[in-house]
Parts: sequence; structure tokens; C-alpha cells
Amino acid sequence: MASLQDIRHRVKSVKSIEQITKAMKMVASARLRRAQMAAVANRPYTEKMYQVIGDIAASNNGLTHPLLEVHDMGRTLFVILSSDKGLAGAYASNVFKEAKIHVTGTAEAENFTLEHEKADKANVSSTFVSGQSSDANKKFVTVDPASLDIISVGRKATEHFKNHGYNIVKSYTDFSERPRYDDARKIASEVMEQFTEGKYKDVYMIYTRFVSAISAVPETVKLLPLENIGKEETQKPSAEYIYEPSAEEVLGFLLPQYFVTMVYAALLQAAASELSSRMTAMSNATDNAQDLMARLDLYYNKVRQANITREITEIVGGAEALK
Repeated sequence: MASLQDIRHRVKSVKSIEQITKAMKMVASARLRRAQMAAVANRPYTEKMYQVIGDIAASNNGLTHPLLEVHDMGRTLFVILSSDKGLAGAYASNVFKEAKIHVTGTAEAENFTLEHEKADKANVSSTFVSGQSSDANKKFVTVDPASLDIISVGRKATEHFKNHGYNIVKSYTDFSERPRYDDARKIASEVMEQFTEGKYKDVYMIYTRFVSAISAVPETVKLLPLENIGKEETQKPSAEYIYEPSAEEVLGFLLPQYFVTMVYAALLQAAASELSSRMTAMSNATDNAQDLMARLDLYYNKVRQANITREITEIVGGAEALK
């Protein structure tokens, strides 16, 4: 049985941890509000830019751009967005699992295939893990790790994939919680340069989409080559515009800007998801610490009562022996 002093030390240490986790929860909660507002504020701009690019592409067939070109040869690039710090629950590990689902030979890819085979046999409609429609399942691809390169954003992704032997060509750190537009521009510029040089035939991004303060979904989206630009707009009536100096030059300017905006939007979503995961994890840790302190207090009182009972028994026994 532990001594009263040992229990007091344990209660003190748990109380210190409870104060830390409570403070981290409050900080994450305050930052989450700002991150959520930034993610929501960026959405209308991204949607409008996509609409403008779609209008240009739909009304001017045959326009070309390096970001639209399909390469038959080349490697595959994953841009993986994770966190710089831990204490965010399963946030980082969920991103890693999502990425490994698309890598041939990994346990995650095998489990994903088995689950979908069972679902198909049971005639159960399944949805692609990224949250897209079931049609996306037909286009689900896996990549040979020998032909895979990774650009990691966040220390956790860098450490994890480097330790597992993956080829990391570039890593970015120190802004996962507070991304700036310049950070997105650096990442996008690096990706566009490598893609236009023909080094990569496909570029995918794995990030976490923010749903709510208690929910975030890891997703895989194809970045390059840009696909389906303007296809939705061709089926809608649209006005004819005159572009100066030309539609091709306007499209050539907007497509890189749109690509940077896509990366920035994903960084904002990932930042909000990280903070919401950290807030939830610290809230659970605070609740667990409070429960543990309550149990330790009860145990402390039991031990103290047992010591008092033992001392009284010894006194009474000694008095009886003196009679």
C-alpha cells in the first residue's frame, strides 16, 4: 500500500498536468476560432476564381497550358500536410494512414482493399476515403514506393516518412498552425516548377478537411495535371466575354494563381483541423486528470482511515496488555 506522502505527490503531479492541459485547450480554442474564420473567408475567393477559369476554358476550346498537360512518363509526387507539434490526438497518424492507403505494399493499402472487397461482395455501396462520390472509387490508384517522392509540410510528416524509408525531396516546417499565403506560394512554386519540367506525371495532396470543432476528415486530392477545368461550365448557358490581351494569356496568368489558392486553402483547412484535434485531445486529457484526482483523493482518504484504525487498534491492544 502506498504511503500518504506518495499519494500526495501523485495528486500534486496530476494537478500540474491538469493545469497544463487546460491551458493548452484554451489556447487551441482561441486559435481555432481565428483559423476557422480564415478557412471560411478564403472559400468564396477560391470558388469564384475556379468559376472564372472555367468560363474562360469553356468558351475557348483548345487552350493549352503547362499545368493542363498530361505526362505519360514521370514519377508521382505526394504533398503531405501534417503538424509541427504533437499532442493533437490522432491528427497526424490519420494523415499518414490516408497517404499509405495509396502506396502499394503497405498494410494500410491491403486493409483498404480487403475492406472494399468485402463490401462489394456484400453489395454494400462504399465511398472513397477522401469523401468524394462513389465514382471516385473507380479511379482509385496506388503508387509504387520506388516511383514516389514526397514533399512534407510539418515536422511530424518529415520524421515519420523519413524513418520509414520514403524519399522526401523537400520539407517545410514552422507554420502548420498559422500558414501564410507566402508559405503556400513557396510550396506551389516548387510543385509547379517540377511538374512543368516533366519530372512528375501526377501530383496528389493529402491533407485534413475541417468539418467542425469535433470532426476532421483526411482527404486525398489530385493537384496536377488540372482536370475538368471548364467542363461543368460548357453545359450551362454563359455570356461571351472579350479578353485582353487574349484568353490564353489571361488563363496563363490565372491558372498558377488558382493553384496557389488551392494549396493555401488546404493549409488553412489543415491548420483548423490540427487546432480542433488538439483542443479535443487536451479537453479529454483535462477530464481524465480530474477523474484521476478524484480517485486519488478517495484512495488517500481510505489509506488515512486505515492508518487511523490501525493506530487505534495498537493503542487499545497496548492498554489491554498493561492490565
